[in-house]
Amino acid sequence: MKKIIALAIATTMVFAIAACGDTATETSAVETVAETVVETEAVEETEAVAETEAAVEETEAAVEETEAVETEAAEESVEETEAEA
Repeated sequence: MKKIIALAIATTMVFAIAACGDTATETSAVETVAETVVETEAVEETEAVAETEAAVEETEAAVEETEAVETEAAEESVEETEAEA
């Protein structure tokens, strides 16, 4: 009788351990998905920042080019005015 009770207790313990093991796997999967979402959002933010910085650089280059053209036009205007005088 003691052997049957010991076997029943051992079987119950095995099932209890197996049941606890599944929960850890599900938690691990949930944590992995959460980490992936966070990493994806971080990558998207980084890409958005990079795009913004590129747009700023393009704008600054366009402003410098416009200023150079305006300066050249102003210098030509001054030279024409001096030549007429």
